[in-house]
Amino acid sequence: MDANLRPEGRDGALVRTIGSYVAYWRKWAQTWEFQALLKARAAAGDTDLGRRFEEAAAPFVWSAATRDGFVDAARRMRTRVEESVRGARADQEIKLGRGGLRDVEFTVQLLQLVHGRTDGALRVRGTTEAIGALARGGYIGRADAAELCDCYAFLRAVEHRAQLPRMRRTHLVPAREAELRALGRAL
Repeated sequence: MDANLRPEGRDGALVRTIGSYVAYWRKWAQTWEFQALLKARAAAGDTDLGRRFEEAAAPFVWSAATRDGFVDAARRMRTRVEESVRGARADQEIKLGRGGLRDVEFTVQLLQLVHGRTDGALRVRGTTEAIGALARGGYIGRADAAELCDCYAFLRAVEHRAQLPRMRRTHLVPAREAELRALGRAL
């Protein structure tokens, strides 16, 4: 969990009441915050509190696409992410680089936010599950859905295989030839 992603960033409270979240979402929250809430779920602790949080967040998440400037704000956020990975290693980025994991997730999540307002079948957390729901609902073609799922699975496999040799998180394709060869064999 990245504490900098909480409301008001690193300056925000570590703990909030649900009412405080609702007030924040109503007045201050940015589009990307609702996109991030698509994945929100109780993982530990008081499951009833987690359920109440999810119920409080849902109306804000599923109405986010109606906010003024929604599309422009989403584009600005994606551009910001792309600019954060420019440089010598940008072509090695599995996660944040152009055509990477985040591009697939970003596309799927935006389609969920736009169409999930009126189609409850799109209100799912998993990326591949959401792609399937988008295809079944006719929001994307079946061939496009299959390709998105295949690409997403491949990129996840590359990411995981790149992490295994050093047993640490990385989102870069190795640069050294021996490591690159090992990654290719692992795939």
